[in-house]
Amino acid sequence: MLVIRLLRPLARAIDWVPLLVTGALTVLLVCVLDAGSPLDPSTSFTLLRMTGGLLGAAAGFTVLDAMAPTTAAAPVPRGVRHRIRCAAGGLAAGAWWAMASAVAVARLPEGGVLRLPGMAVEAAACVAAGLLAASIATRFHPGRAAALAGMGGLLAVFSVTLVLRWPWPYPDDPAWEAVHHGWTAALVLLLVALEVTGRGPLRTR
Repeated sequence: MLVIRLLRPLARAIDWVPLLVTGALTVLLVCVLDAGSPLDPSTSFTLLRMTGGLLGAAAGFTVLDAMAPTTAAAPVPRGVRHRIRCAAGGLAAGAWWAMASAVAVARLPEGGVLRLPGMAVEAAACVAAGLLAASIATRFHPGRAAALAGMGGLLAVFSVTLVLRWPWPYPDDPAWEAVHHGWTAALVLLLVALEVTGRGPLRTR
């Protein structure tokens, strides 16, 4: 019941703009690139992989909590607000990625295939990492500076690992399945870390 009562005020308090702009632009890009002709599976694959990373960076803005510095006096525990914000940001990012995926699949040439389950795990891990990075940054930086710091850190790691091509296999890589077992494990660890990071300071009597 408490969570339901919090949904509306928290939805108004969340900074949605970065996620809405990023999501809309990525979906638009998938729509207009090579418009009028089928979209090559390798191009679709690259676009969706990049979309996951960008949405993860933008999702970090949804965890900014103006009440966090005064947790002790807040009527609602910090952890509850944090979970709702993370769920909202994660679900919104997931919805944008799903829309981009639907457009990409619709534009595939006949016989074209995308390995969406594994790609979805990658995207989910990127979003969880973006939320986690921003959550950690809020402990050291106030306001939007925290989200910007988290975004910068995530995009730096994302860019470097993409260049190194690990752990980002291509669909025809024999190690695809094995690597994505690792992605699934990483996603679980990121979610656990996100839960721990969202807890408020221990109270003393």
